[in-house]
Amino acid sequence: MRLLALILALLLPATDAFAQARKDSVRHQNNHLSVPLNKPRQAPTPRQWPQNQPRTQLFCDQYARAAASDGGRIQGAQTGVTFGEQTGYVATRDRKQAEALGMIGGTIGSAAGAQVDRNFYNFHLRECLNGGRLITTPK
Repeated sequence: MRLLALILALLLPATDAFAQARKDSVRHQNNHLSVPLNKPRQAPTPRQWPQNQPRTQLFCDQYARAAASDGGRIQGAQTGVTFGEQTGYVATRDRKQAEALGMIGGTIGSAAGAQVDRNFYNFHLRECLNGGRLITTPK
């Protein structure tokens, strides 16, 4: 009988530890910092700019930055990385050198895309200052 009581006494703390670990795991999975696996991606909320707003330099600068965004830089970098890696692998047949050439291609593509973004910024700034219609931009 004492042996049975001793075994039960030894098992009880282990059961509590497992129960606590299970609770901690559930709490961690429900934590707001945990990222759901298949979280749907939400489109950015559009921002409608007031057409009757006084067209100051500051207002038009904010509008032009939002309208131009940085899509050209991002797309240029992605295209440069892909092109650099693929042509680098064809030329060298070495994965590491292809990755290095992809980094160089990404840098060149990003610079070219940034120039496109600057051109869009200048266009939207001129349109705003000249009283043109303002487009809807992501918030």
